[in-house]
Amino acid sequence: MTDPTTFALLLGRLARLNETLIGEICTEHGTTPAEVRVMSLLTHRPDRSASPSDIATFVVQTSGGLTATLRRLETDGLVERVADPDDGRGKLVVLTEEGEAFHARLLAAIVARVERVLDSVDLDEADVVVRALVEAFEVDGGLPPSAGFVAGVPLTLPLR
Repeated sequence: MTDPTTFALLLGRLARLNETLIGEICTEHGTTPAEVRVMSLLTHRPDRSASPSDIATFVVQTSGGLTATLRRLETDGLVERVADPDDGRGKLVVLTEEGEAFHARLLAAIVARVERVLDSVDLDEADVVVRALVEAFEVDGGLPPSAGFVAGVPLTLPLR
């Protein structure tokens, strides 16, 4: 049986390996993992939009980091900021058609690479374990639940 210290170190290594893989693909496409996380969230929202605070909570990014991420996405025409119809002072971040197409191409590249890497892994078994781990870390961090996430549209996760 693995002790908690070894397990924590292995989880950290797995996270870094996954981020490295995604980072390599992002570099090939001229984007960043943070930008992918934002586009992924928006892609799976019914109206393709969310408030900056909801995005920061879901993608687990600081407000300063998110500001820079959103600025780059907006400059590239992948998102736009619009007035929030429910809050006269607030803004929503909306994925553009160009952003949706870019995200689809990028996601296809990520999926192809992950399929190759995980070819010899029982994905059904791994899925159960990963979802349990995600849920445990979200509960500990007071984050909205995402362990039930399925990469289909629309994303119906509570953001608050």
